[in-house]
Formats: sequence, C-alpha cells, structure tokens
Amino acid sequence: MYKNVDFNGNYFLLPNNIFKEKMKPREFIVYSYLKRCADQKYQCFPSRKNISENCCISLPTVDIALNNLENSGYIMITHRRDCNNGNMLSHLYTVQKI
Repeated sequence: MYKNVDFNGNYFLLPNNIFKEKMKPREFIVYSYLKRCADQKYQCFPSRKNISENCCISLPTVDIALNNLENSGYIMITHRRDCNNGNMLSHLYTVQKI
C-alpha cells in the first residue's frame, strides 16, 4: 500500500514531457540536477565538480552532458569571470523549458 506523501517537503518538479525527449541517462540526470538547482528565472551556477558529485558521474561525463544539452537547446551556458581579478567563475546555466 502507498504511504501518504508529504508534499510540503523539499522536492522539485520535472515536466512529464521530459520522457518524450529520449535523453541519454547522463543528460537526463544533469538536466534534472540543473532544474533542481535553478531559481525562478530558471538559472543556476553549480560548479562542474558539484554537478559531478551530486549526479555521481565523472567530470568528463559532466562535460559531455553539458555540451550535448547546450547543443540540443535544453540549456544555455554563460561563461563568467570575476570582475575584480578576471578569474573564471562557475558557469551560469539557464534551463530551458521542455
């Protein structure tokens, strides 16, 4: 029997249509993680290392997934630099609606 589910807790939503997109598992998990991290403007900026650790995939796999998601139009990646010293910051990801 199903237990009563408390929907007041910590969760995020994915559209049902995501399953029609036929994403590979690595793209699915990275897209889902970015969607989970995104704010009301659909933007987030987790580090590649953070994505890797939370999705339990390697950094090269993260890079492949991000590249494929961007090329397929599921996300937009904005490269950012620190205004004070020019050092690279984590990328800004804008998650596109499906």
